[in-house]
Amino acid sequence: MQSLLSTRAGRGVFEPLVLLLLLAACSPKASEAPKAPAGPAGRLGTAVVAGRVVLTGVPPANEKVTMTTDPFCAGHNPGETELPAYAVGAEGALANVLLRVTEGVTGVYTPPAEAKQLDQKGCAFSPRLLALMTGQPLDIVSSDATLHNVHAAAKANTPFNLGMPAPGTRYTRTFEKSEIVPFKCDVHPWMRAWVAVVPHPFFAVTGPDGRYEIHGLPAGTYTVEAWHEKLPAQTFPVTVTHGETTVHDVTFTSPAAGPA
Repeated sequence: MQSLLSTRAGRGVFEPLVLLLLLAACSPKASEAPKAPAGPAGRLGTAVVAGRVVLTGVPPANEKVTMTTDPFCAGHNPGETELPAYAVGAEGALANVLLRVTEGVTGVYTPPAEAKQLDQKGCAFSPRLLALMTGQPLDIVSSDATLHNVHAAAKANTPFNLGMPAPGTRYTRTFEKSEIVPFKCDVHPWMRAWVAVVPHPFFAVTGPDGRYEIHGLPAGTYTVEAWHEKLPAQTFPVTVTHGETTVHDVTFTSPAAGPA
């Protein structure tokens, strides 16, 4: 044992390894099975809200980092790596925006049994923004042959900090309250992600084309929020009809836009 510790200390990884092993030992164990929601069942319908989210103006410059502190990360990300806080595509299409209904939904909804997955891959979280329902399992995995941890800074839910010492490490957790939880890796401070926990199935996350679709709404009037990690959230009302798609595009203004 002494020989192993000496070897690791010589490689400069002894202290973080001990830290993460302690974190893993002190972290909560695997979550219990989700409880069946109490209260009247929420209704599903056939209405859809869809649209496109764009950023107008010149996008702010994303932070760039070098990953030379970890040879594994540097090998997968040579030179400077741009962190995708602003993922802007053609014609201003803005990815990684959460669209969720915040008003107008009643009743409780049973979460899917199928888990969502948050991976640590190439020294980045994948995806950067993930959405799931309260009570739905979240599989947290590492695909990297290097030392990670996963630190969920929840406030409404129970926070946790889990050691991820090897590829194939996996934990499953659930969240019982609605919030957007920041995730980070303390070993690699550039690694960030957000997990949005929603109490119903009426949400979507924009892809590289900036498009979203929220399916299954009953006919009625709702308030929808558009949330981005860097930009002020927006809300808008929408009235939907049974069997119809209501289109609502969302425009964010770049904070880099200054006076002419």
